Amino acid sequence: MSTAYDVLRLIEQIGETSSRTEKEELLGLLVAMPLGKFVLEWAYNPFITFGVKAVEHGSGGTFNIQFRDTLVKPLLERLAKRELTGRAAEAEIRDVMGALDADGARLLYLILSKDLKCGIGPATINAVMPGLIPTFAVMRANAYESKRVKSWPQKAEFKLDGQRNTFLCHNGNGRFFTRAGNPVPALDFMVPIVMKAAHIVVGAGRADLNEVLLNENGELDFMLDGEAMMGLFEDTGKLRRAREAAIGAELHLYDFMSFGDFDAPGAVGKPLVERRRLLSDFVRLAKASLPHEEGEMLQLVPQFFANNEREAMELFETARSMSLAKYLARGNPEREAELLKTTIDKATGKPKVLEGIMLKDPNGLYEKKKSNGWLKIKAEETEDLRVIGWFEGEVGTKLEGKFGGYLVDHNGVEVRVGGGFSDAEREAALVECLAATAGQEPVIKKGIKTYYFTGRLIEVEYNEVTPDGSLRHPRFVRYRDDKDGEIETREAA
Repeated sequence: MSTAYDVLRLIEQIGETSSRTEKEELLGLLVAMPLGKFVLEWAYNPFITFGVKAVEHGSGGTFNIQFRDTLVKPLLERLAKRELTGRAAEAEIRDVMGALDADGARLLYLILSKDLKCGIGPATINAVMPGLIPTFAVMRANAYESKRVKSWPQKAEFKLDGQRNTFLCHNGNGRFFTRAGNPVPALDFMVPIVMKAAHIVVGAGRADLNEVLLNENGELDFMLDGEAMMGLFEDTGKLRRAREAAIGAELHLYDFMSFGDFDAPGAVGKPLVERRRLLSDFVRLAKASLPHEEGEMLQLVPQFFANNEREAMELFETARSMSLAKYLARGNPEREAELLKTTIDKATGKPKVLEGIMLKDPNGLYEKKKSNGWLKIKAEETEDLRVIGWFEGEVGTKLEGKFGGYLVDHNGVEVRVGGGFSDAEREAALVECLAATAGQEPVIKKGIKTYYFTGRLIEVEYNEVTPDGSLRHPRFVRYRDDKDGEIETREAA
């Protein structure tokens, strides 16, 4: 029978090795232990959150009780269900940790931290034991080409430049996730509001909605898909900061289905037109009973019919002429005037406008991959490309000896991306790049010092692909850490 000592020593060994193969071999031993499997599931299941900041109180050394799943599970379940919160939760955690022996107290702290701090994640765990940790992939859009439209009419929506966030509720526990399946701590404060909305809708007694919202045990079990938008464009970074709640965020929703459908492989759910009808009713019923401020956090992305390509392009022009402030103000001229001051596009110095539109097959199912069922029409061509290095600014310019830009890989072609950075972004990038290439001798290319390393994923805007496969007028748009590591298909998960 495995003990906390056995489990903790294995976790420490996993953390001490940098070899992926060795980590997986040691993980195999950990998963084979019932107690090890228990610790992994409670620490990494993204649908389980505890609503407390983990603090390591340590063993009191008086009782030295051994860590057992039957002993700590009731505490974890009460925290996960929010039956135990605030100071009462902190006091009970402190008491339990104090009663455990040193190894047990450490294990409980690691579980509450949702991180065993040994360099592993859900992908590594599932490589050893597929399906142990829930994962998911979301539907994404291909770029618009007329030949990709199966038939007209199409449903059309404004394309919002927010952060894709999927709300998943499984067995009564809910949380927000990025498109790559990473939790979004900045939106944890909004989880109780969404859950309250779901309970309100369940209370309305609609059989068709309850079929989506509830599982066979009568627990909430559903998915909401959309974009998180900040009223102040300059505060969008809050959505990515783990230690700061994104107060002021709104959810602009465009899809809705049961968790069972979402968790299934392949093309899933009801046809889009039916999913959209149910989503519209969900938002309407919830907003009717929620307090006004909470109800305003839930918004339905407007949807239109485009009967042909001409109508689609007309709607695209409407989107490109609509300021983000106007869209977010929803007909309130005073709010629009205030938002116009704070939703400025740093690249142009003008009010930010909507990106474009989405075209969606009204009869299409939800496909967990890039699909022609969703097509995006944007003003500029953009791609998310991997950084493979950086270069210093040219001699004689203000960027000499400083960060000149990134090198990215475009289908095997090295592309220099030097434009689109603010001064602050250049300063931060320089610190990151110097750390990544410390001690490396530069390669001189066309008189410019160049350094190589594998870096982050960035969105690059450009005019066109050149005959040699490079990009014409590439510009940095933003980092796409939210996309890094996302799963292409449910089967791949």
